[in-house]
Amino acid sequence: MIESLLTISIGEYSAVEIVLRLAVVLMSMTALLLVLSASSVSASFRFPLFLAAVALGGAAFFEAGVWQSWKEAFELAGTSYAVSGHLIADQDRIIAWSVGVPVILFCFGLTDGTFVGKGWMVARYGLLLLLVALVAPFSSSAAFILLVIAIILLHRSISFTLETRIALGAVIIGFSISNLLAWHPVSLGGGVSGELVRGEILRTLIDILSLVIPSWLLLSGILRVSNKEKESS
Repeated sequence: MIESLLTISIGEYSAVEIVLRLAVVLMSMTALLLVLSASSVSASFRFPLFLAAVALGGAAFFEAGVWQSWKEAFELAGTSYAVSGHLIADQDRIIAWSVGVPVILFCFGLTDGTFVGKGWMVARYGLLLLLVALVAPFSSSAAFILLVIAIILLHRSISFTLETRIALGAVIIGFSISNLLAWHPVSLGGGVSGELVRGEILRTLIDILSLVIPSWLLLSGILRVSNKEKESS
């Protein structure tokens, strides 16, 4: 009975690995796309693109650590995979979020001239997002509160673009679901193995929602504003 709880089918193992691989590939490709797109936008928009690309690349590196740990956590035993004794590197997933999300959100504030001539706003908003990044690995609840405060403060100073609103919504939804699973574990069915597999897939999809989607929206917003500036000039 114990042994059966510690094994998963080949299909379940492959499903998690595919989703993890997809997350790493999407983050890496999006980071590269941000860099390549810098040549087609105005000079004032290049720094946010480069900054977001570096942050997303770092997040992809740590997400790859989760993928690698998943492969090391199981070994093929006949027609199923059994645990090997190695732990899944959930801390790498947290670090990926901490490295990527605060920086990408900060870049949204740089895309529409929000911080031009407002050094105090840069310091306050940047400090709060830095605290989010530092606190997240230790307390997701505190990080969530700080993130909401940062969004409220920024919202009082500017009118969010559509891309910014959707990006913030994606981050908040992903963070909320992640915290909900941590505070009040929800049964995902399928016993211990099913909980493990479905939990890893869900957490990886949350990473895509929180990191990749906002990055696409950032690029879309920058291209839209940059093209509008070129047309008006």
